[in-house]
Amino acid sequence: MRRIEIKQLEYFLAVADNLSFTKAAEEIHVAQPAISQQIKYLEFVLGVSLFNRDNKKVSLTEAGELFRKHSIEVLESADKAVKVIEELRGLERGSVSIGMSSTIATILMSDLVTEFRQKFPGIKIRFTESVTSESINHIQNGDLDIAVVTLPIQDENGLEIESLFDEDLEAIVSSSHPLAKENFESVNLIDLTKYQWILANNSNGLRRLINDACSQKGFCPLVSLEVDRISSVKNLLIYSDEGVTILPPTAVLNELSLGLVKRIKLKDIRIFRSVGLASRQRNLLPPATLEMISVIKQSCYKYSERAFITHPASELKNRVH
Repeated sequence: MRRIEIKQLEYFLAVADNLSFTKAAEEIHVAQPAISQQIKYLEFVLGVSLFNRDNKKVSLTEAGELFRKHSIEVLESADKAVKVIEELRGLERGSVSIGMSSTIATILMSDLVTEFRQKFPGIKIRFTESVTSESINHIQNGDLDIAVVTLPIQDENGLEIESLFDEDLEAIVSSSHPLAKENFESVNLIDLTKYQWILANNSNGLRRLINDACSQKGFCPLVSLEVDRISSVKNLLIYSDEGVTILPPTAVLNELSLGLVKRIKLKDIRIFRSVGLASRQRNLLPPATLEMISVIKQSCYKYSERAFITHPASELKNRVH
């Protein structure tokens, strides 16, 4: 049995689409005699004429119409096969870029990097520390693939957003603070106004949550020290006897373990941040990025097992805030 090659199907479809050997040759940049030869070979192998060639006009025969339909299917199947292999190769090498804030990175980065590298050691991971607004801009500009962000997003602009978990915020003070020395376990939000507030600026998602909570309680926080990064908040807080801030406890895990700070629950209001995943539409993402999304979600779902951490997104709809 004589074999038919992909190249011959491509030549045949070029003639079938243009109904002209000359135009087909121009379109695929092949000499016309070569195309004519391959078409004659196909007709010899199939034992039928594929084209009518009357009065220098070219048209498909009935057999040609049928063969055209199946030729298209064959080439589409070949393209799909190539795409599958390219996707497989995409999980062997390449890169994934992720953006997230320092407070979220504290609980996520170590686990997700370890797990992802175990599965896909050939893929590079690029991490960018940025607040939510910066991360969203980076995704929209193509500088980031995905980002773990604080929800809600004001302008999704075609992005795909998925909830991951909720996380409570608490008052955090240094170990030398009066509230720590007196061993307070909980406090009303307004009682913190007698101390020096150290907060991130208004571009930070956590700051907006704090502002909203204070507004609910009928006051505006008087901030003694305002900085642009949570890391700066923590550094200032550790050495302040009168400073107080409001953060998720996960943001100060190391400081808590070393006894440098104390966490105090808010008893008159619940402040929490909703953490989610932002990306371009999933059908536009390469396989490596989709795998990273899967690893991030798996990592997040672990934290319900840890003290004072989170509630997986799957539980959010069952809770009343």
